[in-house]
Amino acid sequence: MSLFSLDDIKKTHQVKGPSAINIVGSTRYVIGKQHQTIEELMPELPATGDAIEFVSNGDWSVHDLLFFALDKTGPANVYFTTWAISEFAIRQLYTFVYSGMITNLTGIFDFRNVTHKSAELKFLQRISPNIRPARIHAKVTVIENDQWAITIAGSGNYTRNPRIEIGTIRNSKESVNFHKSWIHGELNSRSSFSIY
Repeated sequence: MSLFSLDDIKKTHQVKGPSAINIVGSTRYVIGKQHQTIEELMPELPATGDAIEFVSNGDWSVHDLLFFALDKTGPANVYFTTWAISEFAIRQLYTFVYSGMITNLTGIFDFRNVTHKSAELKFLQRISPNIRPARIHAKVTVIENDQWAITIAGSGNYTRNPRIEIGTIRNSKESVNFHKSWIHGELNSRSSFSIY
């Protein structure tokens, strides 16, 4: 006997108390198998108000998920935070910015990357002036345009990682605004670092 059913999760829930939160919509739960592509695991992005919680098997990375989502949303503003970022991911971001699929790129990466990847990160900052190092371990990606408000949050960095990762993809303007707000706050704070 289970404690709850998936039908219970799909219903609207309200948490009572001083910090009440309304959760509307449904959540799908997907577990990736070895060599399963993103398209096979979740062929569509969640509808407005819905979410997908996923477990990957290390066959694709967060930046792969970003590019998959952009293929569905069309050109969009992108915000990202990551503890680590690879040269491959940086070059892909460059390609998407200059193709027009990323209309505005804003990001934060952990300051420790500055030591090991200074040339790559300077290149990334030339792509967009809205990218800074900071003390960060959070991993979130926001994709926003007139039709879509997607947030991807989870354990994965912008690197290739042949390990199990987890995450949530949410289609919610409120979630997008929440993450954009703290990212802008960090970008404008004095705790950000300069790599020049």
